[in-house]
Amino acid sequence: MEALSPHAMLAAIVDSSDDAIISKTLDGTVTSWNAAAERLFGYTAEEMLGQNIAILAPPGREGEMPSILARLKEGDRVSHFETLRRHKDGHVVEISLSVSPIHDQEGTLIGASKIARDIAQNRRSQRQISFLMQEVDHRAKNALAVVQSILRLTRADTVEDFVALVEGRISALAAIHSQVASRQWVGTDMDSLAHISFDPFDPEGARVTHGGPPTVLGPQASQAVGLALYELAGNAARFGALNHPDGRVDLSWRQEEDALSLSWRERGLNDVRPPQRKGFGLTVCQLLLAGQLGGHLNFDWQDGGLALGISLPSANLMN
Repeated sequence: MEALSPHAMLAAIVDSSDDAIISKTLDGTVTSWNAAAERLFGYTAEEMLGQNIAILAPPGREGEMPSILARLKEGDRVSHFETLRRHKDGHVVEISLSVSPIHDQEGTLIGASKIARDIAQNRRSQRQISFLMQEVDHRAKNALAVVQSILRLTRADTVEDFVALVEGRISALAAIHSQVASRQWVGTDMDSLAHISFDPFDPEGARVTHGGPPTVLGPQASQAVGLALYELAGNAARFGALNHPDGRVDLSWRQEEDALSLSWRERGLNDVRPPQRKGFGLTVCQLLLAGQLGGHLNFDWQDGGLALGISLPSANLMN
């Protein structure tokens, strides 16, 4: 097998590179254009050879190319210069640019070779990481504020009861945050929130039904609705239908024109009376669902148990 000449080997390396490699004369005329340059900028080599490289400059960037050539004439190299260039179809490409001088045998500067790399994906990743870090910081502070409220507002007759109530509420908060985090902080779905709320009190799902169309809530709404449902389920387990051997709880939801409608229905109780005062659970429902999400709650103490209708404005559920 005949060995490649150094020139042929260099040409093969340039053509197979994943980076766009372009050479040009001092007046900007393109003299070489590899396959990666075709992919990055959309122009074929046939279209670009003999053309001026300025065709790639988007509005406002026309002065960069002469400036780079001026630096090369002074003996400088340009490394990892982040800038913008224009694709053949008109969209702007984010690139990292390195430019080196080309000299002839006498050492005279005759042109420039530049390597361009698409950094759009890296930029998107950096922006996503920055967004997630800000979101984590915000959510952590928010979670700590909720924990402080739980500690301040929880009431119990004994230390053991207090610890159990606080642990349950913080566990529900943690489970909601885990669900939201698993979805890149965009929120979670109603079905998952229902499981988080009911499973501690009815692990087998024998006395609880829940369902509705697939519905995703944003992070703030997920926390508010999840904690409110947990408190309703806890009240049902301590004082309501789930504290009675024949009791049941049905939760359903449906999308209306401009609101999410939830229906909470307890069954199996006799001699149902409204509570004489609002405890932690009902207070939390009012604060989170009405105060935070702008919802409307309709408590109706019917034969069989609590019937609660909740209407939450759709505009507040994905913020």
